[in-house]
Amino acid sequence: MNKVFVIGNGESRKGVDLDRLQQHGKVYGCNALYRDFTPDALVCVDSAMIHEVYSSGYCSDNKAYFRAWNKLPAYIYSDMVNLDSMMDWPMGVFNSNERGDKTEFVLHGTDPNQIHAYYEKLVQKHQIKDDSEKERIRQLMGKHGMWVTWVENKDWASSIPMGIEGWSAGPIAVNLACLLEEPKDVYLIGFDMDSKDGLVNNVYKGTDNYVSSDSPETLNINWLRQHKQNFEWFPNVNFWKVGSKPLEWDGIDNLKFLEKPLDF
Repeated sequence: MNKVFVIGNGESRKGVDLDRLQQHGKVYGCNALYRDFTPDALVCVDSAMIHEVYSSGYCSDNKAYFRAWNKLPAYIYSDMVNLDSMMDWPMGVFNSNERGDKTEFVLHGTDPNQIHAYYEKLVQKHQIKDDSEKERIRQLMGKHGMWVTWVENKDWASSIPMGIEGWSAGPIAVNLACLLEEPKDVYLIGFDMDSKDGLVNNVYKGTDNYVSSDSPETLNINWLRQHKQNFEWFPNVNFWKVGSKPLEWDGIDNLKFLEKPLDF
């Protein structure tokens, strides 16, 4: 098959029959897509989402790519994780799955105390008084904490390759699809790039490990730049974006737009 479908979680993909797409090519997806559909490869970059996916048992049978997925031996756990210092952290910021007889773990996340201190510095530096603006900034900074994920000896989880590991999940999924599948055509579905009402545009908003439905829309600067980089890196691939046309992508020779999801 020369087609690959990369699925974003923008609300424009509601109603798309993903099972039908899988009959015509490989399907790559992002984050909580696994809750509703099993793609050929899943990409996650957020620590909370990575922990959720792996702890669900998904990676026992399904391929997933995670940011900074570096397995450490169990005997250094007590040296790496200082539980005494974590007692002062806010509730809910230290998360771990069941260890059982597992011999390796992955440590990921950020110290919430450092993030909170950074937030306070931003508010003070820019003299932010408006409570709604403070909340907007806090939401954009995301959920922070420490995650310890105990891993099985054998699984289908891999680390995102260097060079793109700092990207957002969607552009990473597109990049991996092009590298691993060598497709002729790549279809981008559910990559909305913007919001019609100024609020977050995501089919999973308000669920675990996602911001609330009344949160402000996510800034699209990184998405636009990273997708454009993919278009340039793979000039022999025909990219088809379903939905809106970002002005920033005008004039790209190997990018075309479709108004509606594909009808195969």
